[in-house]
Amino acid sequence: MLVYLSKKIAVPNDTQLSSLAWHSTRGWLAVGGKNGLLRVLKLEIPQQERDSKIKGLAAPSVLTMNQTLEAHHSPVVGATWNEKENKLTTCDANGLIVVWVIYKNTWTQEM
Repeated sequence: MLVYLSKKIAVPNDTQLSSLAWHSTRGWLAVGGKNGLLRVLKLEIPQQERDSKIKGLAAPSVLTMNQTLEAHHSPVVGATWNEKENKLTTCDANGLIVVWVIYKNTWTQEM
């Protein structure tokens, strides 16, 4: 499967990105970088585009979430999704591991 993402997302002070994780069924994208930067974006295809999508062509998507998650203070070096439970696990260069859950459309720390 090929994915082509054409959205401009502002990253503070041209922060270098170091991790990326895609939730294939929900459309969430986790992006981590230097100085503890961690963002979760959600891309959705409008219903009318889903209904009329021609196989093999990319449909336009809408950015419906762009949330900054705060817990890390060193570079985020890993991010992975638990697609069954809809949780995100991230880790940084200092060894801090955080499990994130979505509650009322906002990402919060589980533990």
